Amino acid sequence: MNKLRQIINSYRNDGTDPRKNDAWRVLLFSLNYAGGAAITIMMGKWSYYTQNVLQLGIMFASIHLPIRILDAVTDPLIANLFDKYNKPGKFRLFMIVGALMSLVPALVIFFYPVNPDIPLIASFVILGICYAIIIVGNTILMTATRAGQAIITQDPKQRPLYALGQTVSDALVSAFVSIVVTSNLIGSMQEPFVWRISIIVMSIVSILFVLGAAKAISNRDNPIYYSMQSKKSETKITEFFSLIKRSKPLRSLLWATCSDSIAKSVRASLSIYLFANIIMNRGLTSAFDILNGVVLGAPVLLIGMYFASKKGSAVVYHRVSLVQTLVSASGFFITMFLLPADPEHTYTGITFSVIMVILIFGFYMSTLGISTNLENAMVGDLTDYEYLQSGKFLPGTIGAALTFVNKIASSGVGLITMAIMAFCGFSGSGEAAVVPENVFVNYRFYYCVLLSVFILPALGHLITYISMRKYPLTDDVMQEVSMKIAAERGLLDEEGTTEDV
Repeated sequence: MNKLRQIINSYRNDGTDPRKNDAWRVLLFSLNYAGGAAITIMMGKWSYYTQNVLQLGIMFASIHLPIRILDAVTDPLIANLFDKYNKPGKFRLFMIVGALMSLVPALVIFFYPVNPDIPLIASFVILGICYAIIIVGNTILMTATRAGQAIITQDPKQRPLYALGQTVSDALVSAFVSIVVTSNLIGSMQEPFVWRISIIVMSIVSILFVLGAAKAISNRDNPIYYSMQSKKSETKITEFFSLIKRSKPLRSLLWATCSDSIAKSVRASLSIYLFANIIMNRGLTSAFDILNGVVLGAPVLLIGMYFASKKGSAVVYHRVSLVQTLVSASGFFITMFLLPADPEHTYTGITFSVIMVILIFGFYMSTLGISTNLENAMVGDLTDYEYLQSGKFLPGTIGAALTFVNKIASSGVGLITMAIMAFCGFSGSGEAAVVPENVFVNYRFYYCVLLSVFILPALGHLITYISMRKYPLTDDVMQEVSMKIAAERGLLDEEGTTEDV
């Protein structure tokens, strides 16, 4: 009980520590990420939607490559603009503009007619342009989200609180999409009506979440928190590359997040087939998302937050990557043993084998709530550390460095997915491109799905574990850094106590 009280007190703002913000503001600001995710989660099912609903063929999966490259290229450009623009309200401006740019073209995509009397190449161009606009809009929104880690709170022990809000709100958005789109609640996943209802709801959720987050950051969205007068320096576009070159902790985190990003993107594209063609019940996807997001995800995240507040974000991020490596790799062998490749196999209910496969996959997915959200929290740490090292306050550029490398690395995921589908016999367009549900497809497809869902992620987490072994921004280092930053902002008097601002 005393430990729980200590954790709560470490998050609460009693007015004595100028680095802290109100806990409700930190939690509410996390909705900004979920606001963007409300659209990107839908777009994450692009390959399934264009192939199985619009029946436009596997060639549409190839659009991931140019889109991801565009996404990566715009990151440093938008981040540079963000870091240069130091007028009051810049966070809220970027957030709202980014949200609107994302949701409008998303509505066009999911209301696109099935089998239209439009040449295939024209559909490719129309949908591709809409996708590109969504990506740019989401980049604008996420630039403000990641940069906001540096100002929504300057206390390293309070930053994990953001992870709680992000995980819960993101889980709610994911659960809605899963329940409505994949559970046959209002219709089959291959019916356009289901997707259109979903994107309308997600668009409303997106704008409401972003507006809530804008309210949360309003008390810090002014130059005293992001314009350092004593160390003014011009922010150039070349700063993006100079930063990567000189910052050792940033390079360590880049290796870690890059390896995870590739595996995550492939897994996201093919994990639905684990249920549809290995467990043989695609309808279980929605139940799994609820299990993962609430039953397993919340307790695992709370445990992670507890240790992050005690040991520091980087330490927990490093240790959990080893757990993820072991759990993900074991999932591959457990699934092969309990649900072996068998053309005669059919779904016969919730058996012991099904329960074990879902539990091991669910436990693995629940741990991602810790690592994914701590990555965002560490952007704030990196920003503060870089400021003391170089005198440059670059939260946008630091966040963009992480996303740029990740997006370049994962830009070929669409081609990988397309190659897997072609290798397993699903090429061309029309009905021939539709993957049958709740049946065994073929041996190639079985093993490709398992490798994509379990082995690739395990390799990614192993690289993360290795790259983060000597990460220098420990909890003690960040406590010292954050106090120096507070003094630099004039939030402390000479004795180190709070000044009114």
